[in-house]
Amino acid sequence: MKRQESETLEFKKTTAQLREAVISLCAMLNKHNVGIVYFGIKDDGSVFGHEIGQKTLADISHEVRNNLKPTPFISITSEIIDEKNVIKVFVSGDDTPYSAYGRYYTRVHDADIFMDSKLLRKYFESKDKTYSKWEEKATSYGIDHVNEELLIQYIRDANDTGRLNYIYRNPEEALRKLNLINEEGFLNNAGYFLFGNDGPVLLKEVIYPTDERVSFTDLKQFRGNILECIAEGLKYIQNNIHYFSEIIGTKRVETPEIPLGALREIVINSFAHCQYQKGDSNEISITKSKVRIYNPGGILNDANPLDFASGKIGSKIRNPLIATVLFKNGMIDAFGTGFDRTFRLCADSKVDYEYFSDEYGFTFLFKRGKNDKISDKINEQNDKIKSLNDKINDKIQPSETPNLSALDEMILQIISDDSSITIPKIAERVKKSAITVHRHIDKLVSKGIIERIGSRKSGLWKVR
Repeated sequence: MKRQESETLEFKKTTAQLREAVISLCAMLNKHNVGIVYFGIKDDGSVFGHEIGQKTLADISHEVRNNLKPTPFISITSEIIDEKNVIKVFVSGDDTPYSAYGRYYTRVHDADIFMDSKLLRKYFESKDKTYSKWEEKATSYGIDHVNEELLIQYIRDANDTGRLNYIYRNPEEALRKLNLINEEGFLNNAGYFLFGNDGPVLLKEVIYPTDERVSFTDLKQFRGNILECIAEGLKYIQNNIHYFSEIIGTKRVETPEIPLGALREIVINSFAHCQYQKGDSNEISITKSKVRIYNPGGILNDANPLDFASGKIGSKIRNPLIATVLFKNGMIDAFGTGFDRTFRLCADSKVDYEYFSDEYGFTFLFKRGKNDKISDKINEQNDKIKSLNDKINDKIQPSETPNLSALDEMILQIISDDSSITIPKIAERVKKSAITVHRHIDKLVSKGIIERIGSRKSGLWKVR
């Protein structure tokens, strides 16, 4: 019997093509809500056979479940065809659109085609409770109300992601490519809120010194478009949280108390899903123990973010056109996976969080001051400094204790950590000239705090 690939059937010779198989399953789900891939059958339909072990089936299951989102119904079985073993992977589901490795595909005959923005929008508009009619409503603003510099940069970023293939020529053509302007040359709401140059979106930012939120130390109202507000919100948080700094090699490395990737996901989410027609504003507030990100939108259908993270349900999009534009330039990866990345990043850094949705909107809270990783590093650094001070104090009588400068102490710390370090390397670490470092080292040697053991080339420093 002649076997032939189709819009719901795909053949793979071996599991070496597992990634391509997941993409085919994604494309078939998006086109027909069902799909089958056989491993052990060649493209021409002839049976090649496949060795089947428990690990083989487990590897297939792991790859499909981790990279096909939201997770559809999956069945993986072994069959005998033409007296040879083959593996059958069957999927079904109607929670479109499905993504594979963060991208969206559809099936045309027996080929997997990258889904264009118009088709992707149709999938989201078919879901309940979107506000695409508001997005598409024409405004009274033309291209003279567009931040062209921002639009050009957006096109560059979208091309870099591989999700757009367009050479910028003029703002009207670019906006038409993104479905953000009508035939008469007027921006729709989505286009105006994304690229408007006169501040269509309000972002409130505030810092409270305590958790009572009675008085504030900083209050700011920023007006911009969606892209500008996302950049402003991320910058505001990053400038007002704590970092642990350490020198690794010759570089200064800073670790934030909250993972920046998690902050990015939630801030972008708040603007992608905001209910702009309500007239309320997004808010970012920072207190002693929390970073709060709020948007006046809430999660559609009262869905639980854990269901998005687990892949149990697909993304529920309030603003499909805005979300698609943010997807094109890489701000949004696969729809519905932002919470998953946020939860994993917080778990890796041991950062607690909470979230809730009410009649006013959706709030996500990152808890500060509980990052054990940073606390451990700070404690480790303090222990090193204390140990170094103890060494110095043990060797020097109180009456002889020298008055050390901050640079002296930095040099002592570096030498204590690496006894073979050279003066040029120390100079790089403290960002001073080698002559200055040499002068301070001579002072430390003359006071009997450090000494050089061996030659200048192969010797070692010793803290006395």
